[in-house]
Amino acid sequence: MTGLLTVLSVLAAWALLGVVAVGLLLMMKSVQSTRHWFEKVTMGMRAVAHQTRDLPERGSGLAAAMTEALGALDAAPQDLLDPEREES
Repeated sequence: MTGLLTVLSVLAAWALLGVVAVGLLLMMKSVQSTRHWFEKVTMGMRAVAHQTRDLPERGSGLAAAMTEALGALDAAPQDLLDPEREES
């Protein structure tokens, strides 16, 4: 009887170990899939950072151009009111 209980206990332990191993393998596949997705996201973020690295310089140039355009628009009504005015 003791021998039978020992054999059953060992078989139950091996079955439990097998179930845990299969569960870990299934979880590993999910983690690898998530890791692959995060790698893609990281590559995309690096590409965006690389493509937008010169935006601050372009932004300052755009601000200067907008200031110049605003000055020209402010002067436009004066040109319409006095078409004979001589431009400098």
